[in-house]
Amino acid sequence: MNNLQRLQSAGLIEVKHSLTPDEINSINQLSSAEVDALISVRAKLGDNFFNHKVPVGDSHRMGTMIL
Repeated sequence: MNNLQRLQSAGLIEVKHSLTPDEINSINQLSSAEVDALISVRAKLGDNFFNHKVPVGDSHRMGTMIL
């Protein structure tokens, strides 16, 4: 499973949103530890946090998760 698939499975990137080739390339260049950290943060903060802070329709943009 590549990084994009892992982040989609963890709910960090919605499958229904298309990504540019550059975005996919950037995601797949993350180290395994970086992907693990993103997944861990998502699990610890929970869906309510991300649903509240990230505008609807923009949740596939990882940069919008910055606090």
